[in-house]
Amino acid sequence: MVVKLGGSVITDKEREFSIRRGTIRRLARELRGVKGIVLVHGGGSFGHPLARRYGLTGGLRGPEQLRGFAEVRRAMERLNLRVVEELGREGLRAVPVPPSACCLLEGGEVKTMELGPVKEMAELGLLPVLYGDAVVDLAQGINILSGDKLAVHLALRLGASRVVVGVDVDGVFTEDPRRNPKAELIKVITPREWERMRPSFSSRGCDVTGGMLGKVRELLRLAEGGIEAQIVNASRRGVLRRALEGDRSLGTLIRG
Repeated sequence: MVVKLGGSVITDKEREFSIRRGTIRRLARELRGVKGIVLVHGGGSFGHPLARRYGLTGGLRGPEQLRGFAEVRRAMERLNLRVVEELGREGLRAVPVPPSACCLLEGGEVKTMELGPVKEMAELGLLPVLYGDAVVDLAQGINILSGDKLAVHLALRLGASRVVVGVDVDGVFTEDPRRNPKAELIKVITPREWERMRPSFSSRGCDVTGGMLGKVRELLRLAEGGIEAQIVNASRRGVLRRALEGDRSLGTLIRG
C-alpha cells in the first residue's frame, strides 16, 4: 500500500515550520506491524508558505525563484528528517527518499522517476518515506510535485493494491465542514459520479497544491487504473490503523 499523510495532519498549517511531534509518534504506532508500505507526506507549514511566497507553482519566471526553490528543498528536507526521526523512535525502519534527487517533471507532470531503490527497500522490510517537493521541470524549469501527485504516481508504478490518504477531516464533503456544519460526507466517489457532482471545496490555511479538490482529481486517476483510494481522518486516534486493516466504512472511498 501507499500511505499519504497530509501536511495538515503532521504540521500546524497556521504556523510556519511547526511540527506535530505527538501526532507523528501516534501515527507511527498505527503504522507499526503493517507490511509492504511506502509512505508519502505533505509539506504543510514547511513547504507551502515558501512555495507560495516565491510563486514556484507553474514554472520558472525569474532568478529569485531559484532562491525559493533552494529554500523549499531545505525546508522539506528538515521536515522529512524530523518525520523519519519520530518514526524511528517508534521502531519503524524509516528511510528518507528525496523526490527531487530521483524525479523530473514536464509541465507539472512526472516525466521520469527512478523507483528501483524504493521498491527494493520496501521488499527488504524498510519503510521508504517520500514527500512533496520542489523538482526540476524539463518544460518549465522548476515546479512543485505535490504529495498527492507523488502518491498516485508511486501507486501506479509500483502496482499498489490500495492508497490510504490521511487528512484532518472525516473525508470528502459537499462543502468545507469547518465552515458549514451541514456539509454532507460523500462516502463513495467514482469517475462518473464526479462528473455529475463536481462539488466546490475550500481549505483552511495555505495550500499551493489544490487542497481537497486537488486530492480528488489526482486519486480519480487511480480509480481509472483499478486501484482503490480511501481518504480518512488521520487526526483521529486509530482511524489510520483501521483503514490499513481494511475498514472501508471510514471516510471517502474513491474507486472505479
